[in-house]
Amino acid sequence: MKFSDDLTRRKFLQNSALATAAVAIPTGVFASGAAPIKVGLIGCGGRGGGAASDALAADPDVVIWSMGDVFADRLNGTRQNLKNHAKDRYQVTD
Repeated sequence: MKFSDDLTRRKFLQNSALATAAVAIPTGVFASGAAPIKVGLIGCGGRGGGAASDALAADPDVVIWSMGDVFADRLNGTRQNLKNHAKDRYQVTD
């Protein structure tokens, strides 16, 4: 029986080793979730505010820790929006 050119014995063994290694990685290698994920926002315009909202939606342990923008009106607008929509997860000190 001849092996096909697409799947040689060597490729099969390499793929098997990779699959085994991926399964063997302990779950403790990843973030434990004990501490909050602190996010800093630089640039509070539309994209920055959207990115902050996406980060908050991605994981319940995410908190907004710091913010900065050259334009005070953008900073204040995004700050107020986050305070209104994510009160307990907005932890920026003024």
